[in-house]
Amino acid sequence: MFDKSKIGHSFPLFTAEVYRNKIHELALAVGDTNPVYHSREAAQAADYDDVPLFPTTATMFSFWSNPQRNSELAKIGINVMRILHGEEEYEYLASIHPGDVLTGVTTIVDGKSRKGKNGSLMDIVTTETRYTNQHNQPVLNARTTLVVRE
Repeated sequence: MFDKSKIGHSFPLFTAEVYRNKIHELALAVGDTNPVYHSREAAQAADYDDVPLFPTTATMFSFWSNPQRNSELAKIGINVMRILHGEEEYEYLASIHPGDVLTGVTTIVDGKSRKGKNGSLMDIVTTETRYTNQHNQPVLNARTTLVVRE
């Protein structure tokens, strides 16, 4: 059962550098051929300063730029081997560009336990990661819902 006293718990800060080639690779992986995600020149021709952040790029920050993520979840009693990704949402507060260095802090903002139809338990844990850029400007909030099967 989810320990509700963990709501409000924040994990250590982590940093993520925004790389143009990673935006390009993500767009390729999902089949988006919009040239603004693949070329600085095309992005500038479309009135962007540089290649814009692909809408779901923030998921990569959480997984690849935060290597302590799973160990931190485990420390508070979440069985990381039983996690299903439930939902992800993003709130962009300012432009994010290649070369930006983001600092993220993840906080548990909600959690509950539910009983499944077969009587098994699952925990539903929602985290929010707030990102600021190298100028300490808030640029992105990302909410993630994790389903932990017991």
